[in-house]
Amino acid sequence: MVDIKILDCTLRDGGYVNDFKFGCENISKISNNLAKSKIDIIELGFLKNGEHLNNQTLFTSPKEAEKYITNTSSEYCLMIRPDWYDISQLTKSDKIQHIRFAFHKNDISLTLKQANIARELGYKVYFNPVNVMSYSTDDLKDILKTLNEFTPEGIYIVDTFGSILPNDLDFLFEIFNSILKTDIALGLHLHENLSISLALASIFIEKLKSSPRKAIIDSSVLGIGRIPGNLCTELILNYLNLVNDSKYILPPIYNLIDNPISNIKKINNWGYMPGYALTGFYKVHRSYAEHLLQKENMSTTLLNVILIEIKNSESSLVFNQKYANYLYEKYS
Repeated sequence: MVDIKILDCTLRDGGYVNDFKFGCENISKISNNLAKSKIDIIELGFLKNGEHLNNQTLFTSPKEAEKYITNTSSEYCLMIRPDWYDISQLTKSDKIQHIRFAFHKNDISLTLKQANIARELGYKVYFNPVNVMSYSTDDLKDILKTLNEFTPEGIYIVDTFGSILPNDLDFLFEIFNSILKTDIALGLHLHENLSISLALASIFIEKLKSSPRKAIIDSSVLGIGRIPGNLCTELILNYLNLVNDSKYILPPIYNLIDNPISNIKKINNWGYMPGYALTGFYKVHRSYAEHLLQKENMSTTLLNVILIEIKNSESSLVFNQKYANYLYEKYS
């Protein structure tokens, strides 16, 4: 049996679909039902500068999120983007145990500074380096060695662009597993651009069988998340029950699928879309698809032509709206 936990990020990553406006009643229901299903860690949302609205899962302090914790059979988490948050607002919490830091490579110093503060306040700290596929092998090894010295609770393989293929996962697993201290959990955050997130998760689980390392896999109910979405919680829970003798309870998840998640999807759809698959295959920033698909008369054929040119440019990994508009005018 693999030592693996599921972190459900419905209320955080799912917020990209509806501007984090789930509504108070739905936030409470999602949090409570996830706990009933025996999810290991429930991510309640982002800690972010600005005004907290009661109907949103964007918080300025943990205290604002604590009101949604009524079932303590699971543990709870919040995410920080260091460049979005004034860490002086972070306070101790008796109900929230984990803080995850999602960061770009140029924010590593700020991230470590904030992570130290979070740890001093009693939180278990995790690092999510954004888009590990954009790192050179040497850069990836260097940053992992830096994070390794901090000895966080976990460090993630983050597939921001949804571009990881099985051979990429093999390669990344070996690098992470060889560098990280044995007591640091290895996390996996997948996106559904190529419709292979469950397949990748199953490969990851198989690889863990030959390693003593603890692991965490992120998922969301019905895959809700920034289009095209994430690994589905209901799929990975069922899979782990079958292959890992896990004891997750599915009916509370199915209840969430019925309401409110399916209702949100009727308004703001997510899931497999060819345009996002192309950004995954070409390993270019997913915002190019997001931007170009809003253009008039944008076809898959035209999008493919534009993305091929972007793939071969210096703007492939960082979204350049001006360049995208130029190529649209050029080819349309």
